[in-house]
Amino acid sequence: MTTDNHWKHLFAPESVALIGASNTRGSWGHGIMRHLLASPKRKVYPVNPNESEVLGIPAYDSVLNIPEAVDLAVIVVAAPRVPQIMQQCVQKGIKTAVIVSGGFAESGEPELEAEVVKIAREGSIRFIGPNTMGHADTSSGLCTLAWTAQIPPGPVALISQSGNMMHRIIHCGMSLGIGFSKFVSTGNEADLHLEDYLEYMAGDEKTRVITAYIEGLREGRRFLELARKITPNKPIIAIKAGGTTESARAVRSHTAALAGSDAIYTAAFRQSGVIRVDDDDELCDVVTALLYQPLPRSSRIGILTIGGGMGVVAAEAVEREGLEVAHLAPATIEKLNTYLPPRWSHGNPVDMAGISMDEHHLAFSALWTLMEDKNVDAILLQAPLGFSTERLARTFTSEEIEAHHQREGNNLELLHQRVKESGKPVFMVKPSVEFANDPEVSALFRKEELPVYSAPRRAAKVLNHLVWYKRYLDALRENC
Repeated sequence: MTTDNHWKHLFAPESVALIGASNTRGSWGHGIMRHLLASPKRKVYPVNPNESEVLGIPAYDSVLNIPEAVDLAVIVVAAPRVPQIMQQCVQKGIKTAVIVSGGFAESGEPELEAEVVKIAREGSIRFIGPNTMGHADTSSGLCTLAWTAQIPPGPVALISQSGNMMHRIIHCGMSLGIGFSKFVSTGNEADLHLEDYLEYMAGDEKTRVITAYIEGLREGRRFLELARKITPNKPIIAIKAGGTTESARAVRSHTAALAGSDAIYTAAFRQSGVIRVDDDDELCDVVTALLYQPLPRSSRIGILTIGGGMGVVAAEAVEREGLEVAHLAPATIEKLNTYLPPRWSHGNPVDMAGISMDEHHLAFSALWTLMEDKNVDAILLQAPLGFSTERLARTFTSEEIEAHHQREGNNLELLHQRVKESGKPVFMVKPSVEFANDPEVSALFRKEELPVYSAPRRAAKVLNHLVWYKRYLDALRENC
């Protein structure tokens, strides 16, 4: 049984023993030690019989010789030594552990893994791993990872059955301004399973969205029962890998898990409200939208674009995702006629026919008009907004640039308010490579919680996920 104390000691321990701590730069024992010492909130005890101190902290030759109580043991030693270390943790009265060491069931050594589990259960120890890359809690400042840079706090939890995929998702998220509450590389799940972490994070007040990288579920029925209870209140977004023959074989050699039928997983996820995505980019795209935008009422999409070709690509992306290119109300057409050039498209997509940089305010006027149309549930925006200071300096004076930024900032702030009031999400699609790579522009839209995507296809895919999730929630309410 996993108690509240177990979870507290796993994610917010007051004391940690690092067994295998090292002064060797580039080693696991060195990297984890650095991260543990980064937070002043807890006592850290390095354990290494060959060192008198590690990173300036007195070291112990055994966990048994640490004079004070230890909440969490982090184990980074060769696999054959782990049973002995676990036995010492039991003698010491430690109740939680993280076994970073690999070389167990995933390497054809199930008996060694079973021995560790037996010792832990007899001593009432709950542990992460083995074969894990660690875990973290940004609110308590705990990090048992060796290589990842400092992670910004935020409302997203991540449970991953791959350490490398965990790193990819975290760094992808950070590039989009996403912060994390907790994350864990589950490893072989010899003791704690993905389902245990899911249940724990469902009750975590710091977490608004739960994400997961899944190769195989050890307790599939329990996962689905938990998901049905969680998804009405907290979205779950999951990557499910191992759906092909060779990827399923790779899963077995990776974490000793069984991948299972891909079609069954897809159906089960849909029945329990889990949003399934294909990769880390799509996962972070969906997270950004769920954090910052309302769910669309339905699937009718308005498209506002700076050029005809971009509008065609956007319309095709929308329809390929099973969404609808909205039919604009006659009143909307009439209103757009009053300020767009006569050559505008007179329909949806709304092609503004190449308005110039000094006419960018017309994009906001058109956007407000689209948002007022009752036939439009969400908007895909491809407009000349968010030019950087460097780009504007090629044409305008410093005074003109300052005035431009002020007007645009005010309009984006107004957009933020109108999205909240109307309940209609607005997704920005980057109109050029130059726009896409500019941090000043990214920060501008992030400040007003406007999701920005690199292509219409990615934006449309996210909109489709949000429409599906809204319909799932509506069906639950109707059946209550």
